[in-house]
Amino acid sequence: MNLQPSLQHAEAYINIHVSRTGPDYHEKAPGPFVTISREAGTGVSAFANQLASRLDHELPGEKPWTVFDGNLVETMLKSRELSPRLAVFLPEDRVSDFQASVGEIVGLHPSLWDLIQRTNEMMRQLVRAGHVILVGRGANFATAEIAHGVHLRLVAPVEYRAHSKAHEMDMATEAAIAHNARVDAARRKYVRSVFEADVERPQAYDLVINVARVPLEQAVGLSVALVGRHVPVTA
Repeated sequence: MNLQPSLQHAEAYINIHVSRTGPDYHEKAPGPFVTISREAGTGVSAFANQLASRLDHELPGEKPWTVFDGNLVETMLKSRELSPRLAVFLPEDRVSDFQASVGEIVGLHPSLWDLIQRTNEMMRQLVRAGHVILVGRGANFATAEIAHGVHLRLVAPVEYRAHSKAHEMDMATEAAIAHNARVDAARRKYVRSVFEADVERPQAYDLVINVARVPLEQAVGLSVALVGRHVPVTA
């Protein structure tokens, strides 16, 4: 699933805004920013992109709101002048035979654990620069101590999510149910291993949205209103 911006757009954001130095940059208040956790099949791509567009219109800043999802690890690797092939060893949503758990990776490949921590630090740099939407990778836990963030989680019943995923990937509903279950299990394991946290704990979020009951436009509107209440007036 591809989210805007492109990898090049994400890299440009990081090069311009995250690498800034100087007293004015360091004195700037962090945020505003949004993190989105999601169950598989809840349509996070459409939600994140529409949210970014609405925030650009209603809460604009000195730079556009930028979505970071699958492009985050690739951008981190490129910024460190590391091979993009390493991204295959840093999945959030699947567990391969080689990579049974992050805990096993730590024992076998300490350098990969270091890359996970670099990814977490990049998320913290991004939210301090502000006007970003981070999708997945336990972003709400990585940035929990940073002010002016709004943490969202998208959920829906199994059948709703299976129908959505089956349509998206052109597969049978039964296969979509199994796919979503595998992805959700892998994400739970990732968050538990990296942050020692439960990704499904509702108290970890400012707003949990059942996308089967709340239409996209209204869900985005609720989120925009929440961002408007939880960011500094001068942001």
